[in-house]
Amino acid sequence: MESLKLLAELDPENAISYNKEYIRVSDSLQQEERRIRNKFNRIRFETDETLAENLQLERQQYIWIGISFGVVLLAMALFIIIIQRIKNQRLKFQQQQQESNQEIFNLMLAQKQKVEEGKQSEQKRISEELHDGVLGEMNGVRMILLGLNKKADDAAVALREKAIEKLKEVQEEIRSISHELNDTSYRKLNNFVSSVEELLKNICEPAGITYHFTYDQDLDWDNLEGITKINLYRILQESLQNCVKHAAASTVYVSFETNEKHAVISIQDNGRGFDTSKGKTGIGHKNIRSRIEKINGRWYLRSAPGIGTTVLLEIPLEHISQEAKKEISLPKDLQEV
Repeated sequence: MESLKLLAELDPENAISYNKEYIRVSDSLQQEERRIRNKFNRIRFETDETLAENLQLERQQYIWIGISFGVVLLAMALFIIIIQRIKNQRLKFQQQQQESNQEIFNLMLAQKQKVEEGKQSEQKRISEELHDGVLGEMNGVRMILLGLNKKADDAAVALREKAIEKLKEVQEEIRSISHELNDTSYRKLNNFVSSVEELLKNICEPAGITYHFTYDQDLDWDNLEGITKINLYRILQESLQNCVKHAAASTVYVSFETNEKHAVISIQDNGRGFDTSKGKTGIGHKNIRSRIEKINGRWYLRSAPGIGTTVLLEIPLEHISQEAKKEISLPKDLQEV
């Protein structure tokens, strides 16, 4: 550019040509400068736009990471809450079961105490009757006979003396019985059987259900372990309540039998019955299964619509004194559950 200016000054004749060339070159340089500047501006704009897009993507990524983290935390919190609630429900159920078992045990103890009190009261009454009533009358008879002995009839005297000796023997025997009734403890009453009879009465009679209860009298059922009696009582209670609530039964048969190794408890009703393939998942059957497992037993179920329901429990007998035991075979159509 400076060269063209210098040539125009040194060569006036061609100054116009040099000036035109100067203008052309100047315009060309300005155009190139504008093109470069525009290109630079475009590159800078595109760069800024790319940076903005990257920043937006990073923000979105952070947002999604935050949302995902929040969802994970929420899911973990819900999981922990559900697990804790299940644990609380399980603990509550165990506590309720323990309280129920304790309540049954207390009821049995109370009933046993009442029976013992009644037995002792009756023994005392009989003892007093023997001592104060019969013995008093016999003493009176003896005194009369002693008075008659003053008569001179030798035969009468001999007979009276013999009668007096006999009365003395009877007197001593009655006195011995009186003391035995008052002081000796008798065989313990089968309180578990009484509890079962009372349970049948309390559940069946208000519902208008006729019940029949039989049990093996050769076995002292009260010698069963406490936990066994409690669980048997609860299973029987659950089965009877099912008869009332669901079976619409009019008659219930309950039997307690034994074989050489097991106690076999049968609970049978004439209700509507149910499909066993659909009815075993209820909470009642789960409770029965749980209780029978606690005492190492097995239970069998037979039911169908229209034929009623039979529940059979088989429980091992341990440490039971028994003179005679009956042989029991399980029906083939019973289903173990």
